Amino acid sequence: MSNIEEANEPPAKRQVTLGRAMVLLALQAGGMIALGLWLWDWSGRASERFVTVSPSQVLQGLAVGGALIACALAIFRGIPRLGEKLVRMQAETYGFLGPRLGWPAIVFISLCAGVGEEALFRGGFQTLLGDIVGVPAGIALSSAVFAVIHLGKPVITALLFVVGAMFGVVYWLTESLLAVMIGHALYDIWALRFLHREFLRLGLVADPSRLANPARRS
Repeated sequence: MSNIEEANEPPAKRQVTLGRAMVLLALQAGGMIALGLWLWDWSGRASERFVTVSPSQVLQGLAVGGALIACALAIFRGIPRLGEKLVRMQAETYGFLGPRLGWPAIVFISLCAGVGEEALFRGGFQTLLGDIVGVPAGIALSSAVFAVIHLGKPVITALLFVVGAMFGVVYWLTESLLAVMIGHALYDIWALRFLHREFLRLGLVADPSRLANPARRS
């Protein structure tokens, strides 16, 4: 990008870099984990039972993540226009990803989201609300908060509510926070990679290969 183009770029886009976003996401994840654990303790449960680890829970998490990825692939390949529309809707929200996004950043961001959000919304909110208003309502309410807090467009918010409810049901059936954390993080790894590739393909962020070789520009 030339100096003139950079100067004309909106200040908000210049300020939110990938590095800064990753730091903020890490802090956010830490806060979510702490709040989720606090809500769990407030519900009268032992802290050491907040997250337990076993091979079966790991397998459950891998299965959940794999199933979500398979569903998303089927939808996007079956209805490509829908996939492109959803990608364009998220271009502004995820503009901080920039033209270069390596696997370490993808994994880091996905782990922050998967661990932090599940600790708060499933381990904290859903558990406590389930005790107060019952499991179905607890899943619905915690999923609604999960969806709204992402500040997406209405269609994206609705999809996030559905995904949150799916994680809520899995958590209820398995009683494993680790399983939904793994499933969430695994799906986010695929989703971030997919989003970034589509951003480049659609020209929503600059393709680094084209920046390095101006002659390849169309």
